[in-house]
Amino acid sequence: MKIYKIAQNFQMIPQDPNIPNNPDVQLQNLQNSQAAIQYFQEVMAASDQIMASLRALEDTLGLGDIGLRSQFENTIKQAAASTPAFNLLTQMNMISSIDNLLDQGELTNVQTLINTNIQSISSQGTGTMPSL
Repeated sequence: MKIYKIAQNFQMIPQDPNIPNNPDVQLQNLQNSQAAIQYFQEVMAASDQIMASLRALEDTLGLGDIGLRSQFENTIKQAAASTPAFNLLTQMNMISSIDNLLDQGELTNVQTLINTNIQSISSQGTGTMPSL
């Protein structure tokens, strides 16, 4: 599926628990998370276009809601939840469910958190990252 192919490069870089946190690894993981958020914004935009087309199709058929949109939404949720981008964001404790991620308000909050943490690491140069 296309979603999987686009997202397959999102990986969390593990840290060695026996040494102090490496800010470079934290920064790279946050940058990977930023890319994952961008990816899901693109998924949402494409999904919104398809939903509008499905609504228009249902209107053209004149039968009202025939379940196409809910089937499509469920399929997108299942596909998005199986992507490496979703796995990265859950491993980083940025999101708890696919419903949170596909909500524009929640997506904006997560993006703000990521940006704040990146700025904090960048300004400190070294040290620990604020808690997520």
